[in-house]
Amino acid sequence: MKCNRLLQAAVIMALASGSMFAQDIFEFHGYMRAGVGRSSNGGEQASFYLPGAINNPSGGPGYRLGNEQDNYIELAMDVRAYEKGTSSFKLHFRPTFRQWNDARDASVDAGGNVDFSHSATQNQMVFLREAWGEANGVLGDSAMLKDATLWAGRRFYQRHDVHMIDYYYWNNSGDGVGLENVNVGLGKLSYAYIQQDRNNVDGGWGAGHFPGAVQTDVFNFNGKVVVGAHDLRWSGLSPWQGASITLGFQYNEPSVRKSTPPSASNNNVGRRFHLEYQQSNILGGDNKIYITKGDGSTFWNWYNPEVNTKNNWWMVMDNLFIQPTKQFGMGVVAIHRVQNEDSSQPGHRDMVWNSIGARPVWFFTKHISLAAEIGYDQFKVSGDGSGADGQNRSMLKKTLALQFSPQSSWWSRPVLRLFVTRANWNKYATAWGTPSGLGVFQNSQAGTTFGAQIEAWW
Repeated sequence: MKCNRLLQAAVIMALASGSMFAQDIFEFHGYMRAGVGRSSNGGEQASFYLPGAINNPSGGPGYRLGNEQDNYIELAMDVRAYEKGTSSFKLHFRPTFRQWNDARDASVDAGGNVDFSHSATQNQMVFLREAWGEANGVLGDSAMLKDATLWAGRRFYQRHDVHMIDYYYWNNSGDGVGLENVNVGLGKLSYAYIQQDRNNVDGGWGAGHFPGAVQTDVFNFNGKVVVGAHDLRWSGLSPWQGASITLGFQYNEPSVRKSTPPSASNNNVGRRFHLEYQQSNILGGDNKIYITKGDGSTFWNWYNPEVNTKNNWWMVMDNLFIQPTKQFGMGVVAIHRVQNEDSSQPGHRDMVWNSIGARPVWFFTKHISLAAEIGYDQFKVSGDGSGADGQNRSMLKKTLALQFSPQSSWWSRPVLRLFVTRANWNKYATAWGTPSGLGVFQNSQAGTTFGAQIEAWW
């Protein structure tokens, strides 16, 4: 509370020259996780995942309970800068901080090298994840536009995720401008222009790209290519009670500096279609079914837009949550993803990813529970030229965690955990692109970790 009051006073003072008054509202919320862990082979806690798992080229953390190596915090601040009648202006800021568990020296500043053991790498990082503003009630009183929101800046744009694997499966976030919640009678339309990170335009699924480690970027022409994403969404469709359907279409187009020589790698066009169906009131929870299909530069959202429009992929996912009683809740996810690279490109490969997992939680009292998580990932990659070419690469990860939380709810936070995690993987899983997170287990096919963690949102 003291921190909240200090931040509120600081924001009010900073904006005192504008239209800020005592009745204006400042909200402080966010997310954090932090912990400590060891491995059965000695040394720091390892994180178990297959190369390329989930939503970025380096992979991880996979099924996240008892499997996260970092200390991470988001500090989200929302300011109601102006409000009069039906018009309002709001500001949103979200700085974030990350420190990996192997950076134990508290004197190591973010990105610094004070103790000469950590250079300016991801060991410690500071980001400005969000800095945006919105205007409401400024487009007139028509039924179509009176509740619409105009926004601009850097933001998490209408993200959809699976918490159990920290997977943002629909996530076109970044720097942009847009108009949300236009009432068209049957649901609402939203349009956004999001400009992709120009320094991450990649050259394809070449060596080290997916699955595997991040490859050297050879086609960004030193920042001469920018990928712009046009994002159209139609939400709020409810054909029957408890049902919600959202449709989406994204089109990416390149903008190349005029002095750049023409090249096929400048053709960063991409298309992506989305369909999400959510059904609520299922045993105290809900179920989401998500289908997507895309090509070209839509592959990695704003993280790492691709350049070859002949690369294509599709995915279907089911994400279920139930809590039928106060004593039991469970999350379940199943994913099937297929991607195909342009066969005319050298070193091309195709991949199939299957993943299924569950996290049941048993509540003994209002504050004490036992969580178990089991997750299975399987890749089959064809054409990568490794010793595992065409073979199934698999990993099974299991965790037990004793938990302490405010309420007997699967979603109750903060939660303190004491955990033990065990993982097994086959020989083909490490034949190509050994996961860096395996640490002391890189020459093994099984490993155990144990530790403690706090996770919170507020």
